[in-house]
Amino acid sequence: MSPLPSSRRAPARGSGLLEVLISMSILALAAVGAVMGMVAATRDVKDGQVLQGRRMLLESRIQRMWLASKAEFLSKAVVRPATFPPEIAFGTAPWVLDPSPPVAADVGTGAYFRVLPTGQVEPATGVPANTPCTAATPDAVLPKDVYCREILVTQGLPRDLPAASAALVPAGAQPFTVWTRVFRKGDSLERALIHTEVFVQ
Repeated sequence: MSPLPSSRRAPARGSGLLEVLISMSILALAAVGAVMGMVAATRDVKDGQVLQGRRMLLESRIQRMWLASKAEFLSKAVVRPATFPPEIAFGTAPWVLDPSPPVAADVGTGAYFRVLPTGQVEPATGVPANTPCTAATPDAVLPKDVYCREILVTQGLPRDLPAASAALVPAGAQPFTVWTRVFRKGDSLERALIHTEVFVQ
């Protein structure tokens, strides 16, 4: 009896099951990627809702600085570090927690805040002064939803000017830069909001 033509032969046993397993594995990987994307998107949406409140923490502090004596800030200015300030880890010198004494209902003072989902900002009460805003700080001392504000005052401009632009700074002027950043415990450096303001004395 002659063998069946190759086109009519039965498929090899188990090949259909193998194809199904491979397809299910690919679908499972795609589903995991989709879930991870949804988790990241959910966090971004939530952060977007409080972004205005976080910006208010920066702007309200700068507005207070405009009204304060510039000589006091100039006396606290340090040499700009070799590492660009926004790239320095949270809680690391020369950055310091906002040293201004907290005043009730004034978000331009103090170092610890809560930003509500509505965008409303309020001082975080119950956090001991000078508590580090790092992941190592226990949640019982510094809850995860608390935002921290750090300040840095450096001599000169945020970056060195090219030689051709050096004349933009008047002779004898003493420029200094006030850096302010707001972040939440556990945030990466990329998620921090930073504002720089240059003053000339």
